[in-house]
Amino acid sequence: MTSLVKAIKGNVSEWKDKNYPGISDVTRRLLEFWFKEEHFLPEGSPFSFWKAQKEAVETLIYIYEVCKCHRLYYMAQYFDVSVPIDPRQDKWPRYAFKMATGSGKTFVMTMAILWQYFNKIYETENGVRYTTHFLLLAPNLIVMDRLYGDEKNEAFGNSRLFYKFPFLPPEWEKDFDLQVVLQNQQTPITSKGVLWITNIQQLYERGEEPPPFNPIDSFLGPKPKKDEESEVPLIDKLSELNDLMILNDEAHHVHSPELKWWEVIAKLDNVGNERFGQGIVAQLDFSATPYFLGTEKVPFPHIIYDYPLGEAIRDGIVKRPHIGEIENPPPTSSKDFVKQHRVQIDVGIEIFEEFKKEFTVLKKKPVLFIMTDQTRNADKVAKYLEEERGFKGKVLVIHTDKEGNITKKALDKAREAARQIDTNEYEAIVSVMMLKEGWDVKNVCVIVPLRSFASQILVEQTLGRGLRRIFPDQDNLEERLIVIEHPRFRQLWEAEIKEGELNIPIINARNVYKPQNVICVDPDKFEFDIEIPILEGGVVKRTPDFNKIKVEQLPQKVFEWEKIVPPTTKYKEKDLLEKKVVREKILAFDYAETYGEYLMNMAKAITSRVGGRAADLIPIIKEYIENRLFNQKVQVQNDDGTTLPGVMPKLNYIPVREKIFDVFVKFLLKLSKDETAYQIVRTFKISDTLPFETSEPVYKCKKTVFNQLPYPKRSTLELEFMVYLDDLPEVSKWSKILSRFPLKIPYYGEDGLIHFYRPDFIVVTEEKNYLIELKGTGFVEMLSIKAKDRSAKAWCENVSKLSGEKWTFLRIDEDTFNKGRTLPFNQLIELLSPPS
Repeated sequence: MTSLVKAIKGNVSEWKDKNYPGISDVTRRLLEFWFKEEHFLPEGSPFSFWKAQKEAVETLIYIYEVCKCHRLYYMAQYFDVSVPIDPRQDKWPRYAFKMATGSGKTFVMTMAILWQYFNKIYETENGVRYTTHFLLLAPNLIVMDRLYGDEKNEAFGNSRLFYKFPFLPPEWEKDFDLQVVLQNQQTPITSKGVLWITNIQQLYERGEEPPPFNPIDSFLGPKPKKDEESEVPLIDKLSELNDLMILNDEAHHVHSPELKWWEVIAKLDNVGNERFGQGIVAQLDFSATPYFLGTEKVPFPHIIYDYPLGEAIRDGIVKRPHIGEIENPPPTSSKDFVKQHRVQIDVGIEIFEEFKKEFTVLKKKPVLFIMTDQTRNADKVAKYLEEERGFKGKVLVIHTDKEGNITKKALDKAREAARQIDTNEYEAIVSVMMLKEGWDVKNVCVIVPLRSFASQILVEQTLGRGLRRIFPDQDNLEERLIVIEHPRFRQLWEAEIKEGELNIPIINARNVYKPQNVICVDPDKFEFDIEIPILEGGVVKRTPDFNKIKVEQLPQKVFEWEKIVPPTTKYKEKDLLEKKVVREKILAFDYAETYGEYLMNMAKAITSRVGGRAADLIPIIKEYIENRLFNQKVQVQNDDGTTLPGVMPKLNYIPVREKIFDVFVKFLLKLSKDETAYQIVRTFKISDTLPFETSEPVYKCKKTVFNQLPYPKRSTLELEFMVYLDDLPEVSKWSKILSRFPLKIPYYGEDGLIHFYRPDFIVVTEEKNYLIELKGTGFVEMLSIKAKDRSAKAWCENVSKLSGEKWTFLRIDEDTFNKGRTLPFNQLIELLSPPS
């Protein structure tokens, strides 16, 4: 981690703790929606952004919008660190993100785009530039395919990514109008914003010199061009924009002014400055390995956020790599490549077959990836796999050149394989290198590297072929990536591990594979199936009706007008040698200069929090300020509409502004709360749950439809309660409520937002059904407990009325359970305090 990244990280942490001061109202609404509100995907599973995605976006906003550091030089000064700065490169805002492969860079790009887009269309004015025009550059077609997506993989193509995941605040969806253009599609631009996605070669392959002057053309005009020749090159289209943001994926390719990729960006910036007086808005670089080429790992100087592979592994964001060590391999004197490496290949196949068995019940396909040193040896390994190891017709050979670039002949096949890996015939992939291409397939579970390298970035690039998780939505699953150790680079593995970024165990290859616990429905236990009523209704959040605001119901006479004296902030400039003040001025940090601007800014801030049209709220805020907020009625404007002297400094006073905001937000949040009638829309059989894996310990339960159920490693309370339920004769069946169940009970949190609650267990007796929350010691005093209790109790009451079956909610605290764990169920219930 560079000194600049360390300094930025500390400042961002303090800034977050203070609730993001200095950001626009639009930015605040986005951060609140993304990271504070609870989200569910269309199929009903809970969703939250990963820590790295949240931190990366926060860092970008802090640097660009709050600190306004739009050059590396200014960043170095602002954070008081020494940074190597090349003046040729420091001509426009450039920010690099070092994020491990599989840690969600695409989502960070998406949030960066939306942050810029909405601030632009809502006309944020805070001294920084925003845009609705974006260029997303990929180093090759493989990466471009991944960014654009297809019918099975949501990405930027057709904007599906923006809608499947919770990126757009619901009240702003109608204003989101972003057109996605692939490469140089000749498509009319009809939207507010445009996102171009292309491989970089599209921007410089047509860079030929203009044809020589032909005097005949000056009389007759130039020859008519063919349709394809009349297409406007993409670089020319982009040169017409005065507000372009560029996002580079796999940005380790963009590291030097001598490279063509760099030249393209510099050209766009230069053209912007020449034509419009301002260049590109910003350049965002994303890479797992943003290092300069060479034998040493020298990071890019403009990295502002660093999420290393080691941290991603610890957080469970990517697969956990294990290195399979082969002890005492049999010696060989053969010069044949396959025979030299047969032990490594065979061990890799053996472990792959174990994954294959494990994945059968999950209906997923693992992939074996073998890297060789030369093209001809890749062909030999493929032949061995097909003819001697049972992989006939299941091996994909991808040829690359010495620098790791896929050859043109193999490109189409590689692109198609990456897109269709779940359903195509390939089980093994053999290639020479594949390190530079950004070609990574989440199904890769075993890597067998059969070549030596000198580069220090070998480890992360090698692991990168298989780091992406197959099941990213399963929080309690530690997915594994097995790499079969090769003696030629044992020292490199150990050196990287010793550096501290990686904590990868080296295990005997015969013991490196450990099967996960698979949770699935037991076909012999359908008698223990349970149907859960799925309700709609209850608490909902609506856009508040401003007509229902009565200013006399708001807090009255909060401030004494005459006693408001805003502090005077002075700037003094002293001569360093003579210690004399050479310049002095009063600084004004005005929220607004005019009353009309003040009312609009305040209305925008409030509606960004609660929804609604800002213009509709302005007259109500105006009435409150002039007639209710102060101890006297306040005349703000003259008859001609001009603002009276001395008024704006008092209204701009921070406590006054914050009070107006808080008063309206609190009142409108109450207005936005509503309850609708409950109705049962369907029932869910827990036997419909698809099989899944977990790394948590499991209990082989008796009275559930599942073969086994997981419980947390950190506590045995759930395990003890499950054993208790199995032993009770009065309990006919039960289940732990899994995150895959579409049961979610809405409630209002302390922040005024709607949250969702899922209790821990369903228990069925002859008399009734129970929803049970099991609370460990120390969790009972949480602020949300009472709200959750009330919502679960209401849910049970309504289900009982609608279904005719009795449902009851119980919260069982750990201390109570310990007292009654030997008692029958009804006697344990008698020990409970009624939920509040």
